[in-house]
Amino acid sequence: MQLPYSNLQITHQNLEAKNPLILPIHVICNTDDEQIHENIMINSRLPNKWQKLVPEHNKVAILCGSGPSLADSIEEIKAKQANGGIVFSMNGAAQFLDDNGILADYQVIIDARDETAQLVGPAKQHLFASQVSYRCFERVPDAILWHLQIEGIDDYFPEYNDSYCLIGGAASVGNTATCLAYAMGYRDLQIYGYDSSNKGTSSHSFHQKMNDGEPMASVKFGEKDYLCSLTMKLQAEKFMDTSRVLRSYGVNIDVHGYGLLPDMWAAWKDLPNLSEQAKYELMWTHPEYRDVAPGELCAEKFIKLFKPIGRVIDFGCGTGRGALKIKEYGCEVQLIDFTENSRDLEARTLPFKRVDLTEKIDVFKAEYGYCTDVMEHIEPKKVETVIKNIMEKCDQCFFQISTVPDQMGALIGQDLHLTVRPMKWWNDLFVKLGYVVKWQEDQKIAALFFIIT
Repeated sequence: MQLPYSNLQITHQNLEAKNPLILPIHVICNTDDEQIHENIMINSRLPNKWQKLVPEHNKVAILCGSGPSLADSIEEIKAKQANGGIVFSMNGAAQFLDDNGILADYQVIIDARDETAQLVGPAKQHLFASQVSYRCFERVPDAILWHLQIEGIDDYFPEYNDSYCLIGGAASVGNTATCLAYAMGYRDLQIYGYDSSNKGTSSHSFHQKMNDGEPMASVKFGEKDYLCSLTMKLQAEKFMDTSRVLRSYGVNIDVHGYGLLPDMWAAWKDLPNLSEQAKYELMWTHPEYRDVAPGELCAEKFIKLFKPIGRVIDFGCGTGRGALKIKEYGCEVQLIDFTENSRDLEARTLPFKRVDLTEKIDVFKAEYGYCTDVMEHIEPKKVETVIKNIMEKCDQCFFQISTVPDQMGALIGQDLHLTVRPMKWWNDLFVKLGYVVKWQEDQKIAALFFIIT
């Protein structure tokens, strides 16, 4: 089962190689589909109660992951529990909390591997996904059963005469637990230990042997670098999407601690003060933002009409799918963008440099430029500067510019199209700046130009 999109790569440096090898990574589930289906069939035939949808109430859910910051939050969690908060512990966090004087109200487990049964720990009640190993139920025979929202999962259920619900979220036990808590009636989620990155060499507040040897990746967000496992990077990205939906349903979410996920959350909460770069780093965590890539859609027209030869710079490459098509045509391509996480996995093998187009562009000049779905995102006072910066680095450039308001910025509550102007306005601006408009096409919702110096 392939998990939701994760833009991920690792770098490998051979001893005698001049440049590192960039390896794109697809994150898949740690258990094959056949085993998951078998687990669901076995567990759903146990006499255990299935989780129902519970009406909204005023209790506070304290969701505890196992990240390093959990150890620094023990007293705060104790105070919240003493004040009536209900503690949900993820996996091995149950034992860690108990060792530190906190008996969890619930332990949540979702991992389907047999060794996950080792993580079953102290809690007043246990919430096991139907896909977990049956060994978990051997250790806690009266655990409550709940079901993930997996397509076709009900095909593996026996006849069940009571009501139940399916739980979304995906990507990690912590992310899914937010949806599980919602189904259980909680509308105030206090989140601890969802770091999604290491503190030094530690990925958990405690040593968890089954995580030894997990492949790690360096992830950049804003101006900071984070070391995290592949699944934790995926959790951080998916959490932004899941939490947005929960908030739209009236859920209050507070993320405590430190690390990649808390920092991404803090940036999301502080959207009015976000830099343009951080704004788009958040946008690219939403899979739907990359569904349509104008660079990909325009590449064939660019190639057919202008038959580029030599080197092409993709200014504001986004997903990189346009550059991939241009490379297939036979051109050398250079990708530039001011976010690290925009490119699809396949495009991450191409030459890339992180560049802010509003500043001087430090790459070698090319015969052609390719700039799609960029200019409308530039604030009006910087548009002329960006055009000049681009044209200093190529002899001729293809532009695709949206002429209609943005529809995707609602994902983060922002307007992404800052310069929405008709085709004639852009034509006149290119001429005013001293460039020749060799070709243009009005697509009603976008203006296409081929400009030469």
